[in-house]
Amino acid sequence: MLHRAKRWVVQNVINRHPKLKEKVFPVYSKYVTWTTRREVQRRLKSLKPENYYDFENAEPKNVIIITADCMRFKNTSMAGYERDTTPFLASIGKNYRAVSGAPWTYPSVPTILSGLYPTRHGAYIHSRIKYLDNLGHLKGIKESVITLPELLLYMGYDVYMATAIELSSLHFRRRIPDIRWYPGETRAEKILDDFLKWAEREHGRRFFAYLHLGDPHEPLNPPDEYWNYFGKVKNLKNIRTWAYTKPGEWSKPGFKEYVENRVLLYDNTLRYVNDQIERFFGELERRDLLEDTLIVVTADHGEEFWEHREVEAKYFYDTRNACGFGHGHNVFREIIEVPLTMYGFSGLKNWEHVSSADVTPTILQELNIKPRFKPDGVPLQEKPRKRAILTEAAGYGYEKKALQVGDLKFLYAPSDGVEWVFNLRKDPDERTPITDPQVVQIFKEKLKKLLSKISTAQMR
Repeated sequence: MLHRAKRWVVQNVINRHPKLKEKVFPVYSKYVTWTTRREVQRRLKSLKPENYYDFENAEPKNVIIITADCMRFKNTSMAGYERDTTPFLASIGKNYRAVSGAPWTYPSVPTILSGLYPTRHGAYIHSRIKYLDNLGHLKGIKESVITLPELLLYMGYDVYMATAIELSSLHFRRRIPDIRWYPGETRAEKILDDFLKWAEREHGRRFFAYLHLGDPHEPLNPPDEYWNYFGKVKNLKNIRTWAYTKPGEWSKPGFKEYVENRVLLYDNTLRYVNDQIERFFGELERRDLLEDTLIVVTADHGEEFWEHREVEAKYFYDTRNACGFGHGHNVFREIIEVPLTMYGFSGLKNWEHVSSADVTPTILQELNIKPRFKPDGVPLQEKPRKRAILTEAAGYGYEKKALQVGDLKFLYAPSDGVEWVFNLRKDPDERTPITDPQVVQIFKEKLKKLLSKISTAQMR
């Protein structure tokens, strides 16, 4: 953990010096990859994935998972959004509105890559008061958990991971040998093109790739031709990052104008990401890599643009003394609902309520790999059924959990005194919480039962 903290300090220093960043990041990434290879080899010798998975009759295919950081479902074409931000994603494969396993990157990515909620995989902040910039209470994935890339590596796949958001890869440094770490402002084009070069060199071998794009994450930096894609973005102070983060600032002149332009720049960035993914699909097809490849496009979490600022300021403690923006601090819909596009799969059913934890079980089903344990997620090839979906592991303030059962959602933050139920069909913006003690108690029991079930579940 001390090593991680030192690395975090080094990263912050480098981030303030663009020229130094450009030179140091490639060297540092190669160093991390070299040291990780040795640790992964030792880990693989001690692993016996056949005790966790039955892959004797596996039907191998290539697998690519693309995660666009901070891409919230509400602002996508799949949601019927006013701006056509993601037309390509809306036109391919099977599309779902998914609920992320956590409201920020570090706990969410292991959920995507394991099919387990944070309580079960263990990668989250283990303290009562949470502050994600303090790494002291941050724990990694439990040793007993074998993630999807590790399993496929054991099966003989080449495994590749590239990310512009370091938090997405911290817990895989001793689990995946080939991790490419890019500066946070690296555009999607670079990350996708570097993978294509790698895949072309490895052509003929089965591969798994996890590509984590940082474009929708602040600081926003779309190319010039996309900066004003849906309309001219005004040159306002901190338009690429955040402003008006404190409760007393929302009544100031310029707040409404800033929000409108900040969302516009975000939407313009989403269109850039969409178009890069469309180009990426075309390049895969040109290289004869598309036909035999499963592709998942999703997000680790969404993003808040001040939708619940007043409620958060009144009811929720935040270690930053800030609220209403970004992610990690709460579990309202704009923060935890993400797009999920699945391409190349067969037999996917029309699930209305889906979790990020369903990604790995759905891939395993397609590859004819059978877990010897019960994941928290389900294969989306199965017949839809009513179930409880969990989001947990906040990054700021006290713990907050969301339990969704059908159209009813329970927001549970006991240290903040919040125990609210929302009827999402009647109250889609989560403005009118149901606080009836009998209703709340029913959901508290459901949450308690689910947490007990997943915390005591065996991994084999």
